[in-house]
Amino acid sequence: MIRKQVHTLGLLFVCLTASAQLPDDGVATCQHTRLNYFGSLAKTSRSARIQYPGDASIDVTYYKLDLNITYTPNYLRGAATIGLTSTGDNLSRFFLDLANEMKADSVKTGAQKLAFSQENNQLSITPTQPLGKNQRLTVTVYYQGKPGATGLGSFTFGTHGSQNQPAIWSLSEPYGARDWFPCKDSPADKADSSDVWITAPKQFVSVSNGRLERVIDNADSTRTYRWRNRYPIANYLISVAMSNYALYEQTFRSSPTDSMPVTHYLYPEALTDNVRRTLDQTTAMLEVFTNYFGPYPFLKEKYGHAQFGWGGGMEHQTISSMGAFNTDLIAHELAHQWFGNKITCKTWEHIWLNEGFASYAEVLYRESVGGTPLLRSYMNSYMLLARRARGTLFVQDLANVNNIFDSNRTYYKGATVLHMLRGIVGDQKFREILQKYAASEFAYKAATTEDFAAISSQVYGKPLDYFFKQWIYGENYPTYRVKWSSGALAGQANQYRVNLRLEQTTGTANPAFFTMPVPVLVKTSVGDTLITVVNNSADQTFELTVKGQPTEIQIDPNNWILKQVEVTEVITALNDPVPATQLTVLPNPARDQLTAQIDVAGAFTGRLVLTNLAGQEVITLSDRPFTSGRHTVTWPVLHLPAGRYNLTLTTGDRRLTKAVLIAK
Repeated sequence: MIRKQVHTLGLLFVCLTASAQLPDDGVATCQHTRLNYFGSLAKTSRSARIQYPGDASIDVTYYKLDLNITYTPNYLRGAATIGLTSTGDNLSRFFLDLANEMKADSVKTGAQKLAFSQENNQLSITPTQPLGKNQRLTVTVYYQGKPGATGLGSFTFGTHGSQNQPAIWSLSEPYGARDWFPCKDSPADKADSSDVWITAPKQFVSVSNGRLERVIDNADSTRTYRWRNRYPIANYLISVAMSNYALYEQTFRSSPTDSMPVTHYLYPEALTDNVRRTLDQTTAMLEVFTNYFGPYPFLKEKYGHAQFGWGGGMEHQTISSMGAFNTDLIAHELAHQWFGNKITCKTWEHIWLNEGFASYAEVLYRESVGGTPLLRSYMNSYMLLARRARGTLFVQDLANVNNIFDSNRTYYKGATVLHMLRGIVGDQKFREILQKYAASEFAYKAATTEDFAAISSQVYGKPLDYFFKQWIYGENYPTYRVKWSSGALAGQANQYRVNLRLEQTTGTANPAFFTMPVPVLVKTSVGDTLITVVNNSADQTFELTVKGQPTEIQIDPNNWILKQVEVTEVITALNDPVPATQLTVLPNPARDQLTAQIDVAGAFTGRLVLTNLAGQEVITLSDRPFTSGRHTVTWPVLHLPAGRYNLTLTTGDRRLTKAVLIAK
């Protein structure tokens, strides 16, 4: 959703210039301030939460809003035609969500009036006969009133410019659609199509979703704009925006023979040369996101922007409402057309699937222009804010809208989770995951975290449920304490053994530790070596072999993990978890069989376990005594998939881990 441009604490950071980058701290420069403004929302949605997610006994298939709107006085008269299907047997009554301020005058199916009642922001309707399962019904609700401006201003009569020109707009996410039209208020229940007809005084250019089918000049000095959308749409993505707009047009060529209009409706005083240059990036962004996510989801209709008086942006389907025009905001709302509009979070608990994706898309676009340095600069800033997040990324309390749209959590930590996923699976697989998700069975429908996680695991070829469980349903992030020592390997020229101990705290029991592949950069006298170890316990020691004498160790030097590194400590004699024991893997990489060579100085009882990157045990040697001397254990590994594994020797609560590569 929304990016709010204001210069006070508690608002969502929006870059004010098209060419700016986030500073390293992400906060210090007012010019780059990007916070959500939801301070006024804390008390607006508790009653809405009680009713959410609408009437489960019906499935809405169509909305037609025939609206007559006046500015003086501020008033709306509407006829909402709603197609629906009964989801159960013997449905004798159902309800639509409609705010009490909008008074229903009558309800009809065809020419026949239906009994109804209206209270507690619900419109209860009684069909002439009970509906059977999957039976269809079309009703038209005639209603009128001055829409409320709850939440973010779900329907607003405003002004713009020095002459206070009239402007009217909607912004319905998450619970505001009911403030101006009857609907089933659930992000999961998408209508198959919609029409919005807007009649208003001729001074207004009226904008909505889809394609403009017709403009009618009426005899009473009003003008009717008929907008037609033939893609599935969630109720909160239906919009109106009205003013004395100036039109700035572009064309996006999706192929050598196909094109789509890109239309920008701006207040005349706002359409400056600088803003035009910023808007000109829209088609370039469409190309970048098409390459990353797949085809633009609404190619048969349009994309564009309609300026409104709220200081940020809102991703209304095919026509984002914008209070500011800058590179990051344009990229954010455009990316929502794939993630938020084509695929919508099934419930607001999973809002990170909308906002985290759109926020990371800003980074992807910046990376496409400025390369890796800009990627790292943005992610440094994102992670700084993500570390301030509280609670789980899965929103547990929907009664307060602040919880849904918490910027540090939903936006920045959500984007950071995608960045970490990319770090694990690699660039190519990450792109494949996004494209497969966008083209999946959830396209033009709704999805949950589990749906995205399943697709990610399928594309990657290895289970990733551990990753999503800890980062979406867990809290906080790992803080690493690092200890290491090194020594020359006898008989091996310029080869050194590094004992690396990672101690991890999370500040929570959920999770007690994060299982993560951790990149380790070992700086030596002859160069740098980057090694990835799989950290799957709170206190773990790894044995690494490098060329040249080690001088420094850095944990996750390229910042792929949301983390804190508390201290890196060099000690002269790191106490091995299994004292005076050396673990060697032969060969490494292994193909047909794997041999563990254990050199023991002091007797102990221990067990050997081979685990994959998900922490699952694939080979286990039960507890057995190890006497002083050399021990050799060999296993067949031909049946195991190629990839990275950890071989761990454990005795009591102490362990020694060696990275293993199985090749095919």
